[in-house]
Amino acid sequence: MKQVDFSAMVDSGRGLVDRAIFSDPRIYELELERIFARSWLFLAHESQVREPGDYFNTYMGADPILVCRQRDGSLKALLNSCRHRGMKVCRSDFGNARSFMCTYHGWTYSNSGQLTGVPFEKLGYDDRFRREEWGLVEVPRVEVYKGLIFANWDREAPTLREYLGDFAYYMDIMLDRVDGGTEVIGGVQKWRMRGNWKLAAEQFAGDMYHAQTSHLSAAIAEGYREAIGDYHDGIEIDAGGGHGVGAFTGRPIVFGHPAVGAYYEATAAEMVRRIGSDRAVGTQWVHAGMFPNLAWLWDFPTLRIWHPRGPDSIEVWAWCVVERKMPPAVKEIIRLNCQRHFGPSGTWEQDDSENWSYCAGGNGGYIARKYPLNYQMGREPAREYSEFPGRIGSVYSEQNQRALYARWAEMMNAQSWKEISVPGRAKSDHMGNAAAAVAP
Repeated sequence: MKQVDFSAMVDSGRGLVDRAIFSDPRIYELELERIFARSWLFLAHESQVREPGDYFNTYMGADPILVCRQRDGSLKALLNSCRHRGMKVCRSDFGNARSFMCTYHGWTYSNSGQLTGVPFEKLGYDDRFRREEWGLVEVPRVEVYKGLIFANWDREAPTLREYLGDFAYYMDIMLDRVDGGTEVIGGVQKWRMRGNWKLAAEQFAGDMYHAQTSHLSAAIAEGYREAIGDYHDGIEIDAGGGHGVGAFTGRPIVFGHPAVGAYYEATAAEMVRRIGSDRAVGTQWVHAGMFPNLAWLWDFPTLRIWHPRGPDSIEVWAWCVVERKMPPAVKEIIRLNCQRHFGPSGTWEQDDSENWSYCAGGNGGYIARKYPLNYQMGREPAREYSEFPGRIGSVYSEQNQRALYARWAEMMNAQSWKEISVPGRAKSDHMGNAAAAVAP
């Protein structure tokens, strides 16, 4: 597409967003290049590829990816596309294998990506063929943060830790609350819906405002009515880099099931020792979004990816995340809670899916595109929260959404990472907490 100033399409200062960013196919194609091909993207949890030979099939943007555990314990991410005709060399969701054979013409690759077999090689190529030049394409950057595996195609990108910046401070509330870390259970739930991936990303980065409208009927049926109706003690946190977090403060923490509450109460002191009282006491952490397309909810708890499938289609992948040391009975309660509420037919998930679907229908018309969307909401919190790194706003604020789209515009305008700011290299306004957050 011709040169476009995306900062004009996303006017974060005035809180206006051009609807075309949710519907224009040319913008979507550029997103694959400038957002998904240069951002750190979540691939899998380490518990899904524990042993040498274990693999997990996923995507980076629209590109199919194989995450493979190597003999030496390291991880590789490989483009799941045969170098001969482009067919997927592995079509199983997960498993354990030493090699992968394309079922079209039989080209075979090791789980580290080397081309090891070509049928009738001598008859077809004589001595002209060089196997070492035709292995699976390897993603050059793979890093792990406390059990979560990420990858990046861009060799010039900052480290994962720099990319996360202050957001890692909030990730640790889920990933490093107790000794032993986390694991995923119950497999991966996958479904496709109408909508643009950014609508899902912005909601999980900064929107508790929708819950008292969209989820009210489910909340009443499940006894959560008061939990979602009292918003004056909530905050939204712009953690930099397009990452956002939301929480309730100054209220009792709701655990849902007594056995789950008993587990968290029994491990509360350990949580304080590991991550400090600021994050452990008096705050109910609710939602988080890591730019561009990773999100989670703490209280259910679900981890999910918004795989883009065109300007008006999202493929959602959802995991249930638990702590390894949880008793099996507590893990099962949490797994069922996760699926009942935020699976494809979940009581709350269906509300969100319908909203995003109708947003896609409302933003694509000729007349509709003439009128920008309003992202101007902003209200100061009831008190200062200097204990938390990042910019703090009340629940009645769209600051996190504005920050996400400002980041989106910055990356869409940039020709390379040399023109993009790095959260972990910027000086924080909350130096006391930020120093702890960026420590390796």
